[in-house]
Amino acid sequence: MNRRIFLGSSALLVVSLLTYKGKALAQAMGTDPDPAPIGLKAVEAIYKSSNGNVVAMDSLLYIYDKSITSNDVIIAGSYCGAATLPHAIKTGVKAMIAHNAGVGKEDAGISALYLGEKHNFPVAAVECMSASISNGRSMAAGVISHANAQALALGVKPGQNVTEAAKLLLAAAPGKPSDVAVPFDKKVFEKGRVGSSRIFASSALTNLRPEDDHTNDVIAWGAHSGAIAADLVKKWKVKGWIGNDAGMAKNHTGIGGLPACNAIGVPAAAVSTMSARIGDGLSTYEDGIISAFNDLAGQKGLREGMKASEALQLLAA
Repeated sequence: MNRRIFLGSSALLVVSLLTYKGKALAQAMGTDPDPAPIGLKAVEAIYKSSNGNVVAMDSLLYIYDKSITSNDVIIAGSYCGAATLPHAIKTGVKAMIAHNAGVGKEDAGISALYLGEKHNFPVAAVECMSASISNGRSMAAGVISHANAQALALGVKPGQNVTEAAKLLLAAAPGKPSDVAVPFDKKVFEKGRVGSSRIFASSALTNLRPEDDHTNDVIAWGAHSGAIAADLVKKWKVKGWIGNDAGMAKNHTGIGGLPACNAIGVPAAAVSTMSARIGDGLSTYEDGIISAFNDLAGQKGLREGMKASEALQLLAA
């Protein structure tokens, strides 16, 4: 693992807490109000220049918008993991800023920084409690916690406002779109059955074929458990799911998908980001420890501290 990356998020936050007051203190603690999300499949150019635009979005899944060019820098309400970087490389943008997801087990929440270095691609991560998952505008107002060598060379550093850091990243060379440079992990593992219900593990729910019937299946995925999960579950109609809590994030948005799925009748839970590698569905299944769950999952017997593999058996029953 490349240690040229500037690590110091926790120390930065502790020092900041000693001096912040009012709204700044609320932001550092992850409790101040958020702006409205940009919206489903929507992007927003929050800064425009002759050298490219800074474009915010609630999820990196929306990076395929036709307005995005190889001169743009992306701020996304997704986690900054190696499993999300392929979206940015495939599109060919200049640079990416995403959420550090509490950094998590084996630094998985910032693993896109290390992978980005191997591909000469600038990547920076946002302090977990300074910005909300699944909210591009909140991300743009957040604070940088980590940057890889390429981003550091362009002047990005911990403590900066995210939008100001993104403006610096516009000095990067135009991106080069590639379908093969950083491949997606689309593997789906069947881990067992309970009656007619199958238990799957995968890096993302979207790896399941949407044309297949999964209404009686449950899944452990590697992605965060933010509000976008409910939008995805409406298309990939699983019986229940477990994701990563992404360090909870500002205003508990790392688990925003739990109440949202409760509202549409789907039991759901999250594992602690320190117990399982975010982005790795097998780690969610094998290592994950339940940190949060919605009412419907609670009615099935889920509890905090339970192993994810055991919880999935209950969700499948």
